[in-house]
Amino acid sequence: MSNIDNGLWEELNKMFSDSNKNIKLNRDKTSNGQYILDILQITSKSALGSIVFNTSGIIVENWIRILGSENEKNRGILSYNKINENGVANSIDKMLIVADDVVGGIFALNAGKFSDGIGDVWYFAPDTLEWESLDMKYSEFITWIVMGNTDEFYSSLRWSKWENDVSNVNFDEAILVYPFLWSNEIEIETAEKKLVPVEELLNINQEYSKNFKLS
Repeated sequence: MSNIDNGLWEELNKMFSDSNKNIKLNRDKTSNGQYILDILQITSKSALGSIVFNTSGIIVENWIRILGSENEKNRGILSYNKINENGVANSIDKMLIVADDVVGGIFALNAGKFSDGIGDVWYFAPDTLEWESLDMKYSEFITWIVMGNTDEFYSSLRWSKWENDVSNVNFDEAILVYPFLWSNEIEIETAEKKLVPVEELLNINQEYSKNFKLS
């Protein structure tokens, strides 16, 4: 199919292989990449389209989960965004979630929620419950996640034993930290940490953000 650009996927795959980070690609035969590209109205000649077409998700350092196509084992970009048949995302108004992290942070493309940085990747920070622009396009975001210094970005959201604690977190799970990361009482080293369904943590954070009138 003319929609398929294997050259771009080969480039992305080489970058994953060259990275010194622990990267896992979810790939199985139950995904329906072409259908999802049609719903999103994109092609696999874009970085987003290539990842959606060729994977059902990518896990970086067991911490960041890049969304791919749907499958029977884990959520994909359609279900997590609650995208309808017209391609409209309903999880977060005028934002398309493209990745998240295990502590409730969300990476999303700004589709009109904010007048600045439309088309850029924004980050919903679980310690402030606010959105901030990363000033990156999707392809730049993927390069940064795979090759860049994400340790510095996450320095305030990680604890001493985080690598051990996240090693068995599934793609559809997240770690709820309590007291919440945004609370004044948070001491991340001693805070309670428990596994919850990822959508539960998304809903909790979005609800608090609305109550605080931050989003």
